Amino acid sequence: MYNWYSFEPNDTVFFRGAEPMEKGEDHNANFNFPPPVHTMAGAIRTYFYNIDKKNNEDKFSDIVRIGEEYGGFKLVGPFFKIDEKIYLPAPYSWFVEKSCATSENGKYNIIKGFSIQSDLIKTSSDDLYWAKGESELESIGGKWINYNDLINGSDKAEVKDVKDFYVSELRTGIALNKDHTARESHIYSFNHCRLKKGVSFIFGIDIDDLGNGGILTLGAEQRFGKFKKEDLEINLNTNGELFMSLSLMPASAKVNDSVISTGKIQYLGGWDLHKRFHKPMKGYFPAGTVFNSNFDNCISIN
Repeated sequence: MYNWYSFEPNDTVFFRGAEPMEKGEDHNANFNFPPPVHTMAGAIRTYFYNIDKKNNEDKFSDIVRIGEEYGGFKLVGPFFKIDEKIYLPAPYSWFVEKSCATSENGKYNIIKGFSIQSDLIKTSSDDLYWAKGESELESIGGKWINYNDLINGSDKAEVKDVKDFYVSELRTGIALNKDHTARESHIYSFNHCRLKKGVSFIFGIDIDDLGNGGILTLGAEQRFGKFKKEDLEINLNTNGELFMSLSLMPASAKVNDSVISTGKIQYLGGWDLHKRFHKPMKGYFPAGTVFNSNFDNCISIN
């Protein structure tokens, strides 16, 4: 059972990718948006850590779990909310025809992958899935789908691109030496993301300790914003045969063997505040990856 919260940054946000920045013609750095679930989890752990530090106690030590990889709670998301509608990651096993325009009500005709048995196709997988349309198909994985259309398994669904939720703002700076003088030939640019008017992040957490709201600082640049409890009915049903990840899914032998449909693997690291050193790079399946087994942060799809 999750408690649902919205989060609205006070300014732009930036979540840098894992690619190194080197001198050359390209002075831009890639970014991840929305923030990975472990970034949200880190912000929440920091929130409770700061409360304990301020009060000189360890009331939330079982939630923070200093030095451990995960905190003492489960987190799902983040999703998007706009105009009172919730948008979840779209499944990679659902498709639309490339030539197909949206219908009058703004929804796409969805073509779903289905299980088949064929002697004509040789594969090492025990499960074979197929999708067929009148013309060339493209997966809607990597996009965002209306929550109601997803859970109802609708043949028509409202699908949005991630760029429908934010505008990009280019920020340029220059690196500094230890004495705070400008470092020669070290100009860089970051694409920051600003949520569009009426858009907020939505995340679910399985503890009550966040209360009704407060302030979270998010990401390496410690951008802050307000979070508040929301009265939302989001049913993460897990009674089915296929399951879709709602957040980044860490790769493992069991997870790898269960993949039905996915997108490009994301490699992320980060900074370990406890060890004061870089975290090892880890591969993640993107949100929307479809499995034939149920894992944490998954929802069943028809």
